[in-house]
Amino acid sequence: MSWSERARGAHPMVELVTVEKTVGWDEATAGADAELFLSRRWLRTVGNSFDLTFEAAVQRDESGRIVGALPFSRIDDIRGPRVVILPFSDYVIPVIGSQSSWSELIEPILALGDPVSITTTAESHVMNDEQFFDDGAAIRQVVLLDKDPDELMRGFASHHRRLVRRAHRAGITFRNAESIAEVREFYELHLGVRRHKYRLLAQPFGLFETLWEQFLAPGHGALILGFDGETVAGGCLLLEAGDTMYYKYAASHPDHRSVGVSHAAVMQAIRFACQRGFRQLDLGRSDLDQPGLVDFKKRFGAVASDLRRFRSKDRLYREPPEIDDVLAKMTAILTDPSVPDPVTEQAGEALYGYFA
Repeated sequence: MSWSERARGAHPMVELVTVEKTVGWDEATAGADAELFLSRRWLRTVGNSFDLTFEAAVQRDESGRIVGALPFSRIDDIRGPRVVILPFSDYVIPVIGSQSSWSELIEPILALGDPVSITTTAESHVMNDEQFFDDGAAIRQVVLLDKDPDELMRGFASHHRRLVRRAHRAGITFRNAESIAEVREFYELHLGVRRHKYRLLAQPFGLFETLWEQFLAPGHGALILGFDGETVAGGCLLLEAGDTMYYKYAASHPDHRSVGVSHAAVMQAIRFACQRGFRQLDLGRSDLDQPGLVDFKKRFGAVASDLRRFRSKDRLYREPPEIDDVLAKMTAILTDPSVPDPVTEQAGEALYGYFA
């Protein structure tokens, strides 16, 4: 018996839908505990930037209200067909009330027949699902905004406090970006950090254009920029959802890192989030092979919690075995210091989508 046949009997309230067209999605993913990566704004941003369609298994109560939601995207490219919950998102905390609800929502997604992956919290219901195996760990780090900003700063490591003060003594001033042209200036710093510090391709600029349209221009976040005179020295891009401010992207110019512009930008993000009444500043996911990044966040007093990546069992990724090696080699070549920035940017536009 197919899933759709069973759904008409045992699980009549579960259906597969397209998120963009689903009535009630915003209400189901709103409220104080709303998660950024479930929001229609975020899914629209990622979908428009990487030509992805987001679907979801949803469960409704008798009144038609969504009480369970598990969004995903089906991808079929040179790496083979796969289902990702959710691509290009730090993690996902689905709208799920119980283990039985998880089982009902994941069933139609597994029935699609392709490999399924999800990065979520360590206490997620997927932990108890024998259809999945644990495929790696990461951590999420959050600064609790339970004190005024100056008191929170006193909880920073002494090194971080010194660098925040050094940036201000150096004359670095901060304000929110006011135009897409300033977003472009920040993006060029971001591109430089990705390629020179990490030897990684940057996301396409189109993603940042859509973030401006969906979040920043309407007032659902901010791009905080630090200036040395008229020069953009660094900054961070913040997105809002529920009672949480998300510190999503950060970058600084190499000439200004020693004066603490990155540290002062985090302090500005904390002040901004406190002024807006947010409960916490989410500093995002860090992989365990990035100890420097983990330590950088920890020294702001961030509290860590575990994230886990899970893959479905008995569904092999059917990508040619050499594809990952080819993508890694192309990334190394195209982020080499001898390659002009515009070429590296074009490479990111062409290839970044394959990393979903």
